[in-house]
Order: sequence, then structure tokens, then C-alpha cells
Amino acid sequence: MKQPAHNAPYLLIDADVLAYRAAAGAEKVICFEEDSCFPLCSLADAQAAFFGQLYAILDQLGTSDYALCFSDDHNGGFRRRLFPGYKANRDGKPRPVALKFLREALMRDDNPDASVYIKPGLEADDCLGILATLPSFMRGRQKVIVSVDKDMKSIPGFFYDMGKPDLGIQPVSREDADLWHMTQTLIGDAADGYPGCPKIGPMTAKKLFDGIPRDYGHLWPVVVSAFEKVGFGEAEAVTQARLARILRAEDWDFNTKEVKLWTPPSTCKTR
Repeated sequence: MKQPAHNAPYLLIDADVLAYRAAAGAEKVICFEEDSCFPLCSLADAQAAFFGQLYAILDQLGTSDYALCFSDDHNGGFRRRLFPGYKANRDGKPRPVALKFLREALMRDDNPDASVYIKPGLEADDCLGILATLPSFMRGRQKVIVSVDKDMKSIPGFFYDMGKPDLGIQPVSREDADLWHMTQTLIGDAADGYPGCPKIGPMTAKKLFDGIPRDYGHLWPVVVSAFEKVGFGEAEAVTQARLARILRAEDWDFNTKEVKLWTPPSTCKTR
């Protein structure tokens, strides 16, 4: 692959998404005697599907520099410890048969064009957020998060939605990122299994924040008030905010390798 121009973006890629799609797409079902069926997948086919997706993205964005970020599958994750119901709705659901082996192959692959990032207890989203907001990482390069997860809009920087390529690379300001985080705190995420604030949906959250300056000092009291109106206190609001928070560099202790849980700014006037 040719070297990119100096101003080409450096891609931070959600490898969980590509790996799942590749393993699922390469999977076939073999049936015997019409009553016994088994999933079957060639690891080589899954790898080919993975790199086919990857190279299409690189061509689309005009670069060959990228990092692959994976979730830690061997650790329950800090969010599950905060809230046992986090992603519990996914427990026991079948996964593509080749996914585990594909992930292992990609993580040990000696690929000079890419780096692989996986951190104990963190999801791929968190690795993406940390690298995107770490000033010393790829200093001077435009770092672009590549994912299908809308929650990556809670990370200031640049975002490319694989599911909506026509939107191109989208800039995300810190103000917009903080607003997105507070919005997700209120509305929750059914796919991830955390509820947010009862009776608050996207439209209600939008109305609550309408006209409010987009910084935590002004947004957080609105969030706390919404939780209090349905009988919850600030402690529950903080828990939901921590579940909704995609980690940034400031949320990770690089010495202890531990999460620094999000807390409301001291300037917030909360009760």
C-alpha cells in the first residue's frame, strides 16, 4: 500500500465492528439429513472479508495509516461493575463461530501498517476515545474515529460513520461532544442495557437542553433536575453519566492502567 500524503488522516478503527461483520458474512450453515444444521466458517475467508472492508475504508479516506481498536473480551469491564445490567441483554447470545479466532489472528498479526490496541476492562470505543483525545498520540495528524456507533459523537475530534459514508469526515466540537454525553445520560441506551432517566427520550432531552450553554457547568444541573423529578437523586444521575461516558484521555490513568470515573465539574451547582 502506498504511503499517504503528509496531510492524510490517521484512522482509529473500531475493529470489533469489522471483525463481527467479517466473521458473520463468511459463515455458512451446513445441514445434514435435513434436521441437523451447523455453522461453518473458514478463518481465511473471514480474514479476507475483514481486510476487504478495511482497505475499502482506507481507499475512501485516502490514507494507509490506521490503528485497530478491540474490546477486552476477557474482562467484565468497568461499566458492568458499576451497573450489573450493563449489556446483560447480550449474555448467552450466539456469536459467529469464527469471531474468536479471527480476533486472535488479527491481534497477533505482524502488520507493519497498523497498530493494535486493547486495554484490560475497556471496550473498543474507549480505546478509540482515549487515542483520539491524547495530544501526544500522532501529534500533528488529523485523527479520525471510524465506527458505526453514534456515541462516538461524544468524543471531540473527527468522526467517520461507516454506516453513512456519504456524510464524510464529521468534525465534533468539545461542546457538541459534552452535549451528546449528557443527552445519552438522560435517554440511556437499550442496546447497551442502561436505562438513563425514566420518561426521557431524545425529543424531551433536546427540549431540556434547548438554549442551554453546551458545557458541563450548565448541562449537568439540567440532568440532575430531570432525575430528581422522577424520584431519583444525583447519585443515580452520576451512575448513568459514567455508563454513557466514552472514555477520553483524561479519564484514563496511564500509570495504573485504571479508569478515572467521570465526576461532575466542581463548578456545577448540584444538590
